[in-house]
Amino acid sequence: MDKQSFFRILDKYQDGTASAAEKTLIEEYYRRLEKAGNTDLSAEEETALKEEMYSQIAARLWDRDKKIVPIAKMRYRLVAAAVILVLIGAGSYFLLMNEPAPSTASTRPTEAKPHDLPPGRDAATLTLADGRTIVLDSANGTITKQGGATVINVNGQVSYANTGGKENPAAVVYNKVSTARGNQYQLILADGTKVWLNSASSLRFPTSFAGDRREVELDGEGYFEVAKDARKPFHVKTRTQDIEVLGTHFNVNAYSDEATVKTTLLEGSVKVGEWSTVDGEIKTGNKVMLKPGEQAILSGHSTQSGRQAFTINHSPDIDQVMAWKNGWFEFDDTDIKTIMRQISRWYDVDIRYETKTADEKYGGRISRNLNLSNILKMLENYGVHFKLEGKTLTVIR
Repeated sequence: MDKQSFFRILDKYQDGTASAAEKTLIEEYYRRLEKAGNTDLSAEEETALKEEMYSQIAARLWDRDKKIVPIAKMRYRLVAAAVILVLIGAGSYFLLMNEPAPSTASTRPTEAKPHDLPPGRDAATLTLADGRTIVLDSANGTITKQGGATVINVNGQVSYANTGGKENPAAVVYNKVSTARGNQYQLILADGTKVWLNSASSLRFPTSFAGDRREVELDGEGYFEVAKDARKPFHVKTRTQDIEVLGTHFNVNAYSDEATVKTTLLEGSVKVGEWSTVDGEIKTGNKVMLKPGEQAILSGHSTQSGRQAFTINHSPDIDQVMAWKNGWFEFDDTDIKTIMRQISRWYDVDIRYETKTADEKYGGRISRNLNLSNILKMLENYGVHFKLEGKTLTVIR
């Protein structure tokens, strides 16, 4: 059984939909973890017990031809915060079971301990057409009217309700919703399109869609469920791409500090085209059509001398792509700097390195609804050490 199947069993166990056999497997795993954690054993005896545990249980969870190295030193706890650490081959694998972070502000994050930081939360800034700003985590109900739409903010989601007037292109105005590091937010556009914004992201959009085209501008990462309207194609523009859809579900990761821009299609179809501005002139480039379950990858930086061709991943890890929206960090053969960029955005910390980063790759799933210390403990078990001073996190491996 591969790790994604294992993740699904854990999810089913937590939400009460696991089969009797699956429940037995997970509960036996917990029972052995509890026994290992509560028994006074010598270091040699503890290692031997864990070796036996993995030889009997892990063989049922992973392919038999994969080398499984037992856990070294670790404390275990039952219930939702149980930690499972496994080394697979030359890479590292970890899993922290916890309830995933809610996608709305229905639950406040737990208080952080001293020298710790809490997880991100639902909050954003709305910038109106006249430059005024509204903090969306504190405003509730109807907050303003903009360009023929009523702006409503309730429970971590801002929506634009058309007032029913006739479309007037001259009256169209633009708003922008921005999330800082440590924030995420949801919004519903005037056409009914739903957008989830990850941390350190922004979406610029018209308060109503006039004419024969719907267009928004994304910086950072967003997941879109586009309302169908064959008369008006929907366009998402990033720094380097123009994504055209009629009605579909897709995720766009277009952070400026990432090496690539990734567009992943879950449902429907999209056309992804490259574009840039050179000396004030718009230049268009390669275009590709995506099918559900495909991902277009483009170098994050276009150059004046040439363009990068799209790379199509025909079988991306959808669970990993959608992990942020579903309340998880999820990594698969991921280097430490990529992990640290995600931690920086969600916990609002600056990352420094006091040593050269190693080549180890990490994989696993961790809830985004945990304090920063929980995330760091996972990595420290593999020799990666950290120093947190205020809002600066230093990697001191």
